Amino acid sequence: MKFRTELNLSPSQFPLDPEKPVVLLGSCFTQSIGSRMRSSMWDARPNICGVLYNPLSIADTLERAISIDSAAPMLADSITSRENLFMSWLTDSSATSYSHAETLHRLNHSFHSLHDSLTAAQALIVTFGTAWVYELASEPGHTVANCHKFPASTFLRRRLTVSEITQRWQHTATLLRRLAPDIRIILTVSPIRHLKDGFEGNCRSKAILQLACEELCATLPDTEYFPSYEILTDDLRDYRFYASDLVHPSDEAVDYIWQKFTDRYLTPESRDLLAQGERITRALAHRPLIRSDSDTARLQAARYRAEAIRRHDEFLRLHPGMLPSQL
Repeated sequence: MKFRTELNLSPSQFPLDPEKPVVLLGSCFTQSIGSRMRSSMWDARPNICGVLYNPLSIADTLERAISIDSAAPMLADSITSRENLFMSWLTDSSATSYSHAETLHRLNHSFHSLHDSLTAAQALIVTFGTAWVYELASEPGHTVANCHKFPASTFLRRRLTVSEITQRWQHTATLLRRLAPDIRIILTVSPIRHLKDGFEGNCRSKAILQLACEELCATLPDTEYFPSYEILTDDLRDYRFYASDLVHPSDEAVDYIWQKFTDRYLTPESRDLLAQGERITRALAHRPLIRSDSDTARLQAARYRAEAIRRHDEFLRLHPGMLPSQL
């Protein structure tokens, strides 16, 4: 007797190489997957310009990073202030500071870093979180990436259409391929529920994102869809796999989605490589369960640490494209 339907994914015809970097942009689910990659010593670069939720803000970030030299004045113009803090409508609080100059410095650094990362990446993995957007009431059409706790009257709220998303992303993809002709794009929809939109609003928002992804995959070359949302809602399909807020996926759910991702995009040899990297990362992070000041305990800890570093260095010698761990 079966009590659930498992989503079985066939391997991609174009597997990813863990020895080559990837860039991830989008919602906080992107951060979760990026962390799994980095803990396995894969050079993954998640949300360099902060957490982004809607497709227009993600596209805007990409376009400004691609054309970073000409976009510099627009970065400065994106900065606003509230209660002696300076923040940008382009990103989350990661750029916020107590001075306009410092916020601009952080913006310039992150957007230049994204530009350079895109030129080196084999793939861009994009997670759309919501089709709902907030626009400045004083500038209709000016979508913000984050509301920064400004009063609700500052914004106009609306839901994007499928055609709006696809038209913008077709333009963004064209610009991206001029910068990085061989880069692949993997689209996914975040399984995180946006219940502040209500159950109906969340479902319709996710449906719009799914339809937009379908059309983009059909019209853009080297573009694929990975069903993160469907894995959680249709395969796991149980509140056991949500965190205590019943909105975010649990660690077990993220691990399961990560396993499905590696099954689809990695060869058995590549999965083994990541498993080695994860073991090395765990060894480097190991701390004795019982702390002791005895000479024997210190000597044992030093030997364990030295062996972990030796394995780490040998691994990087054999696989120089992997991400060094923080020793």
